[in-house]
Amino acid sequence: MIRLKHSRETPLVTASMTALMMALIGTVIMTGCADMKAKPRPGEQAEAKAKAKAESLVNAVVAPATTVAVEPAPAQAQATPAPSIAAESGGTGPSIADLVKKLGASADSASRVLVIDEIGALGQPALPALSGLVAAFADEDSRVRWHAARAVGLIGEDARSAIPALVTLLADTDPIVVTQAAAALGHIREDDGRGLIPEADAKAYATAVDPLAKTTVHPDARARRASMRALRRYSISLADMAPIVSKQLADADPAVVVSALHTLADMDDDAVPLLIEALKDPKMRYWAEVALAEIGPKAAAAAEPLAKAIEVGEVEERLQAILALAAIGEPAAAAAPAIVAVLDSNDAALQMPAAFALGRMKAAAGDESLAKAVAGEDPFLASVASWARARIHPDDKALVDDALARLRVGLANPDAEIRSGSVSGLSDLAESLDASAREQLAGEFMPLLTDADPEVGQAAGGALVRLGSAAMATLQPKLADPAIRRNILEILAAIGPAAKPALGEIVGALGDADPQCRGDAAMAIAAIGPDAAEAVPELQKLLVDPAAAGGLRYVAAYALGRIGPAAGAAEPVLRELSQSKDELLATVAIWAALKIEPNDASLFESAVPLLRRALRGDRELARLEAAVALGDIGPAAAAAVPLLELVSEEDPARQVRAAAAAA
Repeated sequence: MIRLKHSRETPLVTASMTALMMALIGTVIMTGCADMKAKPRPGEQAEAKAKAKAESLVNAVVAPATTVAVEPAPAQAQATPAPSIAAESGGTGPSIADLVKKLGASADSASRVLVIDEIGALGQPALPALSGLVAAFADEDSRVRWHAARAVGLIGEDARSAIPALVTLLADTDPIVVTQAAAALGHIREDDGRGLIPEADAKAYATAVDPLAKTTVHPDARARRASMRALRRYSISLADMAPIVSKQLADADPAVVVSALHTLADMDDDAVPLLIEALKDPKMRYWAEVALAEIGPKAAAAAEPLAKAIEVGEVEERLQAILALAAIGEPAAAAAPAIVAVLDSNDAALQMPAAFALGRMKAAAGDESLAKAVAGEDPFLASVASWARARIHPDDKALVDDALARLRVGLANPDAEIRSGSVSGLSDLAESLDASAREQLAGEFMPLLTDADPEVGQAAGGALVRLGSAAMATLQPKLADPAIRRNILEILAAIGPAAKPALGEIVGALGDADPQCRGDAAMAIAAIGPDAAEAVPELQKLLVDPAAAGGLRYVAAYALGRIGPAAGAAEPVLRELSQSKDELLATVAIWAALKIEPNDASLFESAVPLLRRALRGDRELARLEAAVALGDIGPAAAAAVPLLELVSEEDPARQVRAAAAAA
């Protein structure tokens, strides 16, 4: 898969699409925009300033409900006053009054966070602590601020008087604080199940809408996602929400627009209704099409509106609508007639995308028009149309052979984009070939791995990965070639367990003179997993080698963990390393030890704090594995629940969110 770059006088956005179109349509390729960073926090606040801020926030909470709205509300519409702080939480745990006193007496941030989490766990009965929680919004430690915002949200609708304070937190310099403030605003509104909202409360809720809308273009993806989710809980129809978000996107820096659209795409089918509404706005149509292309098959509900969009707007908008339908694929087959009409037209700029889309959709309705294109005078259009017909009729040997022949010619084309596209096109057809033909393709892709153009090499590597076990006979001997050994190891790591036939050679690469090659070999072993038990002795040597670079020890520990119980011989060493002053090594070691001995409760105490910190790290793989490990630990990891909840909703990586939710 590749990313198609879109030029619209703004920084470019990406849409996953087969590389065939990159080459044959001539679309410009590039990666997406660089990640945008949140502004750094200012220095420590003076004590008096912090105290004043805390007092102002508390006053906003304990004041009568009539002061929450922009305009005073009638007395009869005031919100229910908070109960006395002396109210008890009930049950056998500490009273809410005791917890509030404990919060006030906490001398350090870590203690305050733990008490705040205890309060939040009570839910609605924690209402008497509301003013104390809001006071914590002014704490200099961002951890205290975001845990306090989360706890307020857990109280639910009875925390309505905290809405102004939560809105203030939407401007916090720490994106996690912003994220939790937005989530809390959403939880409070969602918890209010009243059919008729009193005027004062309605005004309070209304004050949150515009600030949340502005946060939909926040530089941080977690904050954007939380604000979008919160807006949906404010009883705002999709028809009304679309212009709210569209206005923010229209007024934002173009780079932020790109990021916001990626956030929408990352919400999958949850975002589709909003994007369908956005298709109706000429200013937003193109970007909505881009986001729908990113979502892919889960955007099937947008097929009909996209088909209509093909008929209107500028050429680039129509092109993007076609590419969005192509990305949706077979679920969008109902839109085929609109695409066939484009293929039958004289619009050369859109004919190849149309042929490509019909192939992606496997739309038999386009067969006749595609056959005409194959017989036409344009060789590039003929190649795409031939590929499309082979996709539609994978059992028709004549059509498949014709497409293969045309695409094979492209492998030697002087144009790098055509070489790259031909590789991807052949790879797309591999599933309809027998084992022998798939192995032949692997041999044809191998020379392109070292193509002068890196895009071609990447396409060849991706195609070899897709071939999986069929590529092993070609890949395995190449491990003997030092010039491409690292490339081969990376491909084998991506293939995973099916790379086991090459395990002996991979283990041998652990002794390579190049440390990077040794690390790649360890990662390939990790990808093979439990079937790589024979690699344990060599990995263990690497783990205890004092001359090994730190990174090699990390990856050796990781590989042992991926092997699991079969790596039991290494468990004592991993346990010892879990106490290392090198926190990253300690974290990987304790994680690996837990994978080898998942029921050893003696590991839990050391594991939980290390894994909690890993959940907040920059490495996606580390966050993923930490979430899974905490889930495996179970109740003993209860202290990680607030952070897991945050990660499950707001981590930028979908698979990390899923792992945290499962934990």
